[in-house]
Amino acid sequence: MKPQHSPEEINSYFIEQVKDYAIFAMDTEGIITTWNQGVEQLKGYKEAEFVGRFYGMLFPDEYQQAGKPELELKSALEDGLYEIQDWRKRKDGSLFWANIKLTPIYSDGKHIGFTKITGDRTEQKELRDKLAARQQSALEHKNTELQRINLDLDTFIYTASHDLRSPIMNIEGLMEILRKELVAADALNSTTEEILKHVVDSVGRFKRTIADLTEISRMQKGFSESASNEVINIKEVYDEIMADLNKPANLKDCFIHTDLQVYQLKFSRKNFRSILYNLISNAIKFQSPDRDCLITLSTRLEEPWVVLSMEDNGLGINARQQPQMFTMFKRFHDHVEGTGIGLYMVKRILENAGGKIELKSEEDGGAEFRLYFPAAV
Repeated sequence: MKPQHSPEEINSYFIEQVKDYAIFAMDTEGIITTWNQGVEQLKGYKEAEFVGRFYGMLFPDEYQQAGKPELELKSALEDGLYEIQDWRKRKDGSLFWANIKLTPIYSDGKHIGFTKITGDRTEQKELRDKLAARQQSALEHKNTELQRINLDLDTFIYTASHDLRSPIMNIEGLMEILRKELVAADALNSTTEEILKHVVDSVGRFKRTIADLTEISRMQKGFSESASNEVINIKEVYDEIMADLNKPANLKDCFIHTDLQVYQLKFSRKNFRSILYNLISNAIKFQSPDRDCLITLSTRLEEPWVVLSMEDNGLGINARQQPQMFTMFKRFHDHVEGTGIGLYMVKRILENAGGKIELKSEEDGGAEFRLYFPAAV
């Protein structure tokens, strides 16, 4: 039995009667040649108002002025398909958010026109926008809460450090009085001397911890000032630090070799001094007792970075401990003074400025710190 309608006719009827999507065809210049009911449903045009016109009339006015309809045809022809979600215009001038597919049509290998399918995605976009707004609101609320917590933390650190200074100073004073009383009573022997020493050392560590907490608070507040426009001279900062480090007579001499291929850096001077001071003083403090102390400081340009390398032949650190190297108050060698705050601060300052730090080390095999500063100069 012969079918009543050919597949081509059925396909044509189907396209014409689809209402949820605007489906139409154009010639090679973008002139509309067909129409379906979805065009009227979605865009408001009847067939007589639609067929024979350039399809650019469906674009917002500013898109038409920018030549966007022609660019879409060109892209579809070059890529075989142009697909996008963007704004489109109805007959009454109102805009809607559309899902668009533009496809070139060929016959016997010859380009004869384009087909275009447009769907209304306004509702989905509104839902996404509402979700994005809620997420942004939640993020802003979280940021406000974090700012409040940071303020509370700063207040706590300031109050704690301020309130603890007085009793610590009293303990120091009382220990000095106790020492004098023991001497006067001829009761200062090796045992009491050792006890006094431990108490005084503990007080000293307590004072340094308070100072470090204050410094962390200061550093957090200063992060907003880290993006500095000042251009610093690396050699000058290095010379200042060495002048300070050479003052203590109890530091074992270290030979420091410098290879500065880059002399200038766009960075906060006080922050760079803090970074370099921590690295050099650590290399000196954690030198090996079994060999002469050798330190190499170098700078070079590796776009987009200025790389500062600090390499020593000191005690080093094993691979298992390295992931914790930049943790606050984390220490791995107890035979020298320190609170484990220096490298934490170095990492925070550097990362806040858009840089990074890497460590290569092995136990009793020295260490190399590689610091990457954005090469703004």
